[in-house]
Amino acid sequence: MDKVTDQYCISMIKFYDRKDYSLVNIKPNNSSTINENIIFFGFLGLLCLTFGIGFFFIGATLILPFAGIEIIALIIVLRLNRSWSSQWQKIKIDKLYVEIEEQKRKKTKNKFDRFLSKFIVESKNGRKIYFVNNNTKIELGSFLTEEEKDKLINFLERKVQQFNFS
Repeated sequence: MDKVTDQYCISMIKFYDRKDYSLVNIKPNNSSTINENIIFFGFLGLLCLTFGIGFFFIGATLILPFAGIEIIALIIVLRLNRSWSSQWQKIKIDKLYVEIEEQKRKKTKNKFDRFLSKFIVESKNGRKIYFVNNNTKIELGSFLTEEEKDKLINFLERKVQQFNFS
């Protein structure tokens, strides 16, 4: 597999075609690294704490507990941001199987028979792409934009037809 090493990932969806299989890597838009996010939120927390301590020394003692609450809120936001930006999905399609590997809260990897599976596009409340096999229904690219979902749908249609007729 080719390694794409961009510091800033602009494209959230990457396609790889090989002789015997095709691979799709999907991840959410992440314009800053985890370290950059820690520095940014750390700066905001330091700024908040500095104001809280400053007001504490001039006699406004009730400000300090609220500064602590703001720092706790920043830590929660940083953890949510980190969990959001660390999720990804990989879809590998070949003549016989579809493998879906994903990491949301935990890493999972499933391999399905391609002939007993299908990709479904629903357009109820926004467009959603699903992989369905027997009792398994996996949403693909929930964090993608509509344009990226179009690219994914076109790629999946093309690859399924290609492997059906080859």
